[in-house]
Amino acid sequence: MASSIPQARDGTLYLMCAGRKQAYDRAKPVLEALGNSIRYVGDAGRAGQVKALVNMVMNMNTAALAEGLGLADALGLDLTMVQEVFFQTGANSRVLQTDGADMQHREHSCFFSAAHAAKDSGIACRMACEIGLDLPLAKVTLGQFEKLVRIGLGESDKSAVSELTFKSRRAVELD
Repeated sequence: MASSIPQARDGTLYLMCAGRKQAYDRAKPVLEALGNSIRYVGDAGRAGQVKALVNMVMNMNTAALAEGLGLADALGLDLTMVQEVFFQTGANSRVLQTDGADMQHREHSCFFSAAHAAKDSGIACRMACEIGLDLPLAKVTLGQFEKLVRIGLGESDKSAVSELTFKSRRAVELD
């Protein structure tokens, strides 16, 4: 699954399914009741790999947005205006839609925890290491989410990564 609590409540989950194709075909009517988008991704284990990649990229987007908004805040820019500009440019992303205002207003009610972000980024980094691939951005992002866990913000939403990048926020002082 590559969705969150609101999509689960609405029955609009994005489901990635793996295993024997015949089993997937038999289960498809049940799966269609759970989500509005269902994708068969291959043999057993492949859905876990794809999910780790989705979350790795989402986590990198979240950390990048936090840095952009943190810098904008430090420069004294209006964060609402900056987000409006981001929405209309190449800086737009799903993460901007889901987390931008939360970062601005320090609203980190949990939809996807920082601890889960650290776990999933770690899975992706280990997969890359096992095949000899270096992912420097993924490693740095993993470090950011691991830091949130260390300083006691692991159960906060992943948007709490902004606590590490806004100059005026307490997580900076906990370093």
